Amino acid sequence: MKISGKININVPETVENAVSGREDFHFYVDELTSNGYMPTYAGRADEKYSFESMDDSFFEFLDEKIAENGIYIRLILVTGEMTPEGARFTLECGKNESTFITDDVSNLLVFEFADFGIRVCRGEVTLGTTVDGGCGHTPYFAEFGSDRGNEEYLSLDNPLNRFVIEQIWKMIRTDE
Repeated sequence: MKISGKININVPETVENAVSGREDFHFYVDELTSNGYMPTYAGRADEKYSFESMDDSFFEFLDEKIAENGIYIRLILVTGEMTPEGARFTLECGKNESTFITDDVSNLLVFEFADFGIRVCRGEVTLGTTVDGGCGHTPYFAEFGSDRGNEEYLSLDNPLNRFVIEQIWKMIRTDE
C-alpha cells in the first residue's frame, strides 16, 4: 500500500479525471482552514463545477490555497447499506461506478453517505473523508496506509477503506 508523502500531483488533471464524463457526479473541491475544517459553502473553491467552467483563474486560486492550508478534492462518493449478507456499498468515481460487498462487518462502519478524497497541501497528499457530512463538517485525514486516522473512518482494518484507497490511487494524476 502506498504511503503518502511529497508527490508531484497534477491537480488540474486529477480534477479532470474526477469529473470526466459524469455531469451528475457530485464533485467538489473545497479549501481548508488552518485547523483542517472545510468552511461553510460560500467560497469559490467549494462550489460544484463542471470541468468546462474551471478556467485558469480557478486553478490559480487552488494553487494559492494549496500553498496556504490546502484543499480537499472529493474523488469518490459512497453510499452504503446493511443487507442480510453483510454490507453493500456503491462507489461513484468520476465516470465509473462500482459496487463493494463484504460479509466482514466486524471492522466496518456502515453509513448512508460518505465521500473520500485527498487533501493536497504544499505537495503533501493525504487520504481524507467526510461521513454524513454537511456544511462546515470536519473531514478526517491520515496518510495512506497509516494507523493515525480515525479508526472507524480510515483504518486499514476496514475492508472498504482498503478498496477505496486502491480506487483513489487510480484517480490521482501526477507529473512523474
